[in-house]
Amino acid sequence: MIMITIPLSKLQSAAKVKAQGYYDACIAAGTVFGENLQLTEEAFAALRAQFATPSLAAQAQSAVAAVAAECDAVLSGETAIDDATRAARIAACETCTFFIVSDRRCQKCGCWMEIKTHFRTAICPEGKW
Repeated sequence: MIMITIPLSKLQSAAKVKAQGYYDACIAAGTVFGENLQLTEEAFAALRAQFATPSLAAQAQSAVAAVAAECDAVLSGETAIDDATRAARIAACETCTFFIVSDRRCQKCGCWMEIKTHFRTAICPEGKW
């Protein structure tokens, strides 16, 4: 069994650009020895897969579809998202374990939430709004 050792300071730095549950999931998956976390190679691979964002191609495809749907909504006269609805969407995102605080993105869909929450046709991939 191959073990991977990660300094806790490096893990804390990496956690700043990952979804909110990343650090705790890493600690739960391994064993802390002094200032290091030890994980099996399999556990490390599982964590990488669990906390990966969609590929750039998938994100681009999703963004194009979202913009096209929003344009259709505008042209068909749908009412714009009001400030209260947008604030409620952002609040739901901020409490989600998939929310990446550092750049305010969703780890699940890869979207920047400050933009996505304005789109009247947008939905949360976790069904939170």
